[in-house]
Amino acid sequence: MAYVGTRLGRWFYVERGAPRHVGEPCIVLLHGLLFDGGMWDACVGPLAELGRVVVIDGPGHGKSEVPPTFTLEDHAEALLDVFRELKIGRAVLVGLSWGGMLAMRVAIAHPTHVAAMALLDTSAEAEGLVEKIKYRAMVSMSRRLGLPRALVKREIAPLMFGPRTLRERPGLVDEVSRRVNGFSREGTARASLAVVVHRKSVLDKLPALQIPTLVVCGRDDAATVPARSEAIVAAIKGSRLVWIEESGHMSVLEQPDAVNAALVPFVREQLRAR
Repeated sequence: MAYVGTRLGRWFYVERGAPRHVGEPCIVLLHGLLFDGGMWDACVGPLAELGRVVVIDGPGHGKSEVPPTFTLEDHAEALLDVFRELKIGRAVLVGLSWGGMLAMRVAIAHPTHVAAMALLDTSAEAEGLVEKIKYRAMVSMSRRLGLPRALVKREIAPLMFGPRTLRERPGLVDEVSRRVNGFSREGTARASLAVVVHRKSVLDKLPALQIPTLVVCGRDDAATVPARSEAIVAAIKGSRLVWIEESGHMSVLEQPDAVNAALVPFVREQLRAR
């Protein structure tokens, strides 16, 4: 198994494909909260046909180590540790939810390292006070008890998945419950606090970016509502928005073919342009 050292502990990663040209950007896949790099399984093959792909388990998730307390800005700096160790000069950052929040912060702090971004079902804004209180209580409980399936089904699944997915693919709820309860409770708690409770808005910083950006959003996203994606597109000049029909927050799991239909041509275009 492959690990890379960062200021937030050792992170597990998987690498596929190879660059077609010297200096070509690496395609870096960043998953959502309560998931791991396996979330991208349906995308890795098509993207690896285009170039070098690195899929990372975020701090406290998957096979990565439990991090110290951190912020999203700390996480962005830690991702640059990965770039240095794996010799990634520039990257096409592809992030869903937490991963998209991270991608935007890397682009803001280190724009020369980001060739392009694909931002899926994510937000550049802070959570509202009511949501912060709710999520802080959930984090406190999960630290002690984990996330029981009943809680996942009642509170988390309706945020993660659209109505059609919940109706036709109930097994995904079981998969979420099984997966997240296999992670360190402290690791997911610290990540959840960073991503949800302590997250600050970066929306006002996006207009300064001159980075090709694709924004993808499920029509039925209840976790980061579609208006959040529309706000990102309005802020980043030249960005464009693709809707994924009959999909909620986890578009890459709910409608992987539709996501690939938007994502793969965008990445191909960015690699060819460089």
